[in-house]
Amino acid sequence: MKKPCKNKLPKVIFIDWNKTLSNSLFWSHMAEKSHPHYQYHNKIIQYLFIENKALVNPWMRGEYTSEDISEKMSKAINLDKEIIFQELALSCKNMSFTSPKIPGLIESIRGRGLKVVIATDNMDTFKRYTIPGMNLTKIFDDFLVSCDLRRLKGDFEGNKLLFFDNYLKNNNLSFLDVVLLDDCLDTTGTYDKVGFKIIEINSPKRLIKVLSSYAS
Repeated sequence: MKKPCKNKLPKVIFIDWNKTLSNSLFWSHMAEKSHPHYQYHNKIIQYLFIENKALVNPWMRGEYTSEDISEKMSKAINLDKEIIFQELALSCKNMSFTSPKIPGLIESIRGRGLKVVIATDNMDTFKRYTIPGMNLTKIFDDFLVSCDLRRLKGDFEGNKLLFFDNYLKNNNLSFLDVVLLDDCLDTTGTYDKVGFKIIEINSPKRLIKVLSSYAS
């Protein structure tokens, strides 16, 4: 397979959301002792991310809605499902970037003619609440979200990257035309095999450094 030129700029930069662009967490504001439902925060985290973490991937694949998850949790922790759902929505609307420099850098990158697309394994909350809550449509060119695609970034079929394939095909792009900035690397080697470059992002400082390299 033809190797990309060392100094060649990608046509599209895909950027992960959780632990890459943002460290914001679901229901995080409920951890504040002044919150009226503070005592339920640990119960929510325990239920979803420890006792029933098998629900997380199906939720990200669009098999459950946020209302479904809230109802299941309500029965387990004895908190009204509407409160759980409303607090979830509130936390998603009020998420933030890991650095205030990010919007400006994205603008500079797009000004060079590159597209910047969020590519996230995420729930229905992302499009329903986070995108409008943070006005992300004004910053990014597009969004690939697993709950819409019903695929995760680690879903493969031979050399097919099921999460990305339709977007690449519809935009006449090859694997060599794009790059993914993500906190997780592909341990299977599938991305590397097809020539899809992943740059590991392990801190806000690292993200800013990488974005800056594409911005100028």
